[in-house]
Amino acid sequence: MAGAAAVLAVALVAVLVARSGGDDAPPRYRPADRAFSVVLPAGWRAADAEELARTPSAPAAVLRRADRRGVVVIRKRPALARSSRSLTRDLTAHLRRRVKGLEPVGARTVPLASGPAYVYTFARPSAGTVQSIAVAPRRGGTYTIDAVASAGGRDAAAQIGTIVRSFDTPDPVPAS
Repeated sequence: MAGAAAVLAVALVAVLVARSGGDDAPPRYRPADRAFSVVLPAGWRAADAEELARTPSAPAAVLRRADRRGVVVIRKRPALARSSRSLTRDLTAHLRRRVKGLEPVGARTVPLASGPAYVYTFARPSAGTVQSIAVAPRRGGTYTIDAVASAGGRDAAAQIGTIVRSFDTPDPVPAS
């Protein structure tokens, strides 16, 4: 199981970095406030307003794959004042306290449709999952995109990569 999670983790990092080259424009999900949009691949559905209201963490969006091999949660948070180096250190420490068996896979800056995001990926072999957290600072706040794929779900990982890379918002990237 650990080997499968590691392979899936490497695959997820690869699809987050890769660019898609298709001409067909897949449907996009936009929340009611139109603050952002993401591609919604076939076989995925977005939680409706009622489901979101019942979710304790108050996400802006929850996208689920019908076969339950993938989920993406998007939140808007206050602006972060950290470098990617301190973010990696702080995320690793925070997650190790909360998640047993965490195996960091990689961290890098990835281009999204509306600007860069910092993506931290780790495997959870005991849970049979790989998870990525994308942090996209934008003026007025920071979007976080939490994505989880089941081990053995390479197609789900590829679709998650498409969703994350497609994140688009009219909020500009803050000046450095």
